[in-house]
Amino acid sequence: MSGRATRLERFEVADLDAAQRKIYDRIVGGRRVGKPQPYPLVDERGRLEGPTNAWLLSPPVGEAFELLGAAIRFDLSISHRIREIVTFLVAAHRDSPYEKYAHRLTAPLAGMTAEEIEELCAGRDPGLTDESERVAFEVARTLIESGDLDDATYERAVALLGARGLFEITVLIGYYEMTATQLAVFGVLPPDNAG
Repeated sequence: MSGRATRLERFEVADLDAAQRKIYDRIVGGRRVGKPQPYPLVDERGRLEGPTNAWLLSPPVGEAFELLGAAIRFDLSISHRIREIVTFLVAAHRDSPYEKYAHRLTAPLAGMTAEEIEELCAGRDPGLTDESERVAFEVARTLIESGDLDDATYERAVALLGARGLFEITVLIGYYEMTATQLAVFGVLPPDNAG
């Protein structure tokens, strides 16, 4: 995608229909208000940044993505660090500049160091010492590469993360794979092509 211009212009706020405006309002307001937002959700004209602009193309699907995105951010049982580990592995696998940009800014809120972030952006283990984080890294990398887990890895993951935690990792992988695809297809790059 390097060098590709955006293929989808940002929707102007004044031009949104009622269904689009409902999604827009949920993205810029709702549960996100008052929470740290390390990267901008809108540009200087109020237009959506990143993957959320494309969600306005199909309001029913966009609404579902917004709800899932909020659940991923606020309601998972796995730690914020594990969420970032999984997200970076997908971003590295897909070489997704926007995902790397956004999560380079988000990961410090999870207590990640710059060195850990850069290693994960490259798809490498940054020397994780927490056993739950190590198994999350192993599970995510295996699922991204092969789409399944052997019995031993499955049992270890359930023992350390619980069946719910393992399920949440599979959801994160699917969500960020879909997001990476949307970003690539619509030519969405970070602001000033950072990342």
